[in-house]
Amino acid sequence: MFSRFLLLLFYTFLLPLAAISQTDSLKNLLKQDIPDNTRIHVYDELLYSLSTSEPSQAIYYGNKGLELARKNNDKISEISLLNNLGISYYGLGDYEKTLDYFLQVLDIEKDLDNPTSLSRAMNNVGIIFDEIGRLDKSTEYYEKSLEIKRELKDTAGISNTMSNLGLLYLKRKIPEKAIDYFRQCYNIDKRQNNTVGIYNSLHNIGIYHKDFGNDDSAVYYLEKALLAVPTGEQNYDKVYIIKSLAESYLNIDDLKNSERYFKIAIEAAKSIQALEVLKQAYKGLSNIYEQKNEFEKSLKAYKNFKLLNDSIFNQDFNNKVSQLESNFEIQSKEKEIQLLTNEAEITNLQLTRRENSNYFLAALGILLSVLAFISFNRYQIKNKAHKQLEIKNDEINQQRSEIKENRDEIAAQRDSILEQKQALEEVNAETLKSIWYAQHIQKAILPDINKIRSVFHEFFMLYLPKSIVSGDFYWFTERNNKIYFALADCTGHGIPGAFMTVMANDLLTSIVNQQGVEDCAEILYKLDQTVLNSLQYKENSSNDGLDIALLCFDLKNRNLSFSGASMDLLIYQDKGWHTFKGERFSIGGLKEPNQKQAVSLNIDLKEDTHIYIYTDGFVDQFGGEFDKKFMRMRLRSLLDEIKLLSFEKQKEKLEHAILEWKGNSEQTDDISITGIRI
Repeated sequence: MFSRFLLLLFYTFLLPLAAISQTDSLKNLLKQDIPDNTRIHVYDELLYSLSTSEPSQAIYYGNKGLELARKNNDKISEISLLNNLGISYYGLGDYEKTLDYFLQVLDIEKDLDNPTSLSRAMNNVGIIFDEIGRLDKSTEYYEKSLEIKRELKDTAGISNTMSNLGLLYLKRKIPEKAIDYFRQCYNIDKRQNNTVGIYNSLHNIGIYHKDFGNDDSAVYYLEKALLAVPTGEQNYDKVYIIKSLAESYLNIDDLKNSERYFKIAIEAAKSIQALEVLKQAYKGLSNIYEQKNEFEKSLKAYKNFKLLNDSIFNQDFNNKVSQLESNFEIQSKEKEIQLLTNEAEITNLQLTRRENSNYFLAALGILLSVLAFISFNRYQIKNKAHKQLEIKNDEINQQRSEIKENRDEIAAQRDSILEQKQALEEVNAETLKSIWYAQHIQKAILPDINKIRSVFHEFFMLYLPKSIVSGDFYWFTERNNKIYFALADCTGHGIPGAFMTVMANDLLTSIVNQQGVEDCAEILYKLDQTVLNSLQYKENSSNDGLDIALLCFDLKNRNLSFSGASMDLLIYQDKGWHTFKGERFSIGGLKEPNQKQAVSLNIDLKEDTHIYIYTDGFVDQFGGEFDKKFMRMRLRSLLDEIKLLSFEKQKEKLEHAILEWKGNSEQTDDISITGIRI
């Protein structure tokens, strides 16, 4: 199960050691005559830097520093050394010694007026009690830490300790308290917009429901946790969430989704070497294949699980052996280190003195030889050098003049480039500002989603522009007890497409509300004629235009009228899917008007009818394993898969599906899809 602990507390100090970062330099510094406070800090640095590579030496230096800090009554340094000694023993698996040092820290902190440090120390003690199985004591210290953090209004600290408490209550089989803390964590993280905290809290809530609540709720919260992980991010948390989701689907006998998520978990776990998750995923996959009577696949998955289980067991066993060896090494060598250190200091001094004498004699001999050689040759080369110097001076003067000319020219070019760069930056900033303003204008012309939702049983609008502004738009109006709704895809995207959306939106409103045209086919005919006249196609030979699906609802008589231009209508009713195709032309464009014939299709609406229209940006998006288009068949299959969900949930599923399909690929077009339930 996922856990979220505070990092063990480190204290940092401002030391006069900016140029000393290597361990050897720190050891050499100890040989010098330095003040006690600096020596204490050097011992602390050595303790920290050697704690993983040479734990016996690290602990030796830590004890030396602790002795000196206590002698000087330096409480802050004493706390830091005790903490780092505890961390060193924690790394060796000696939790009893770790707990002893952390409790010493806590005793000192109680006498100091620093509630923040005190709460962290209590949290650390709680972690160690948890590690050694003293769950009652761990709960006690977490609760004390939480009480202080609440007084300090330390929001991040409160959430962290609450998460620890929730996980602890799950271990203690007190689920009602666990879920209360998990929900409080989620609310805090949501207010703070803490992405990592949000999906971790949702994961913990999902695990609670999986173990103590109900499996449907577990699936719901784990799916929310997975959606909360930023797109493209691949970390241990995400892999763990996917594995938990697969297990929850298995609990509700949804073998298809369980198998799919176990396979995703396996691939992701391999990429980040999450061996424990990989092992559990193979085990789950083996269970699925066994239930499906695919025994050969089940055996293969189980063998992978067994191989990983044995590997992890051996690794854990070797780690424990290494810890025992390290503990023995510390106990047997701590007394030897001081003696070896003193002997080494004496030997180093003797070697250094001997080496210095040899170096001096050798250097003196070389120096005398060089002086003799120089004296012998100096007279011979003096005159020659003088002549060469004159030649070189002339060359240098000439080069200096050329360099000055080049430097002046380069400076002028640099100034010109800087001026151009500044001008371009100003133009770019102004352009970007205009585009963002254009987005506000475009949003202003789009109808109010809440107003649309109020006239239908259920409604969603998934609207994902490729750029800041979009070439897709949706339109809505009510007239004569009828409801009109349209989804359109204008030529292009970005600024060109956005201009078309503003014009087309205004034309639709004029045709229906001002001219009073009610028939869908006639509305599209009028729209086509007006767009052609507005854009002056014959003069400009432009192919600008739009694809559109126009719906007219007569809810009183349960009737729907549809007319489309290069856009289709998809309906689910009577437990079956029905596709109504729009005509194969676009509004505007170079196609001759006499070749365009819009048709109105009348459809009787039954009870619980689902209606979907979408632009081609959804089905034409490239992505997936082989970088192919999403395609209409895959969209149809997805809609069939989610048709029984609420429309808000359907929107989430569609958005997650297209973003997951796209992955790190570039979005190819504006994406829009709307759903209406009658």
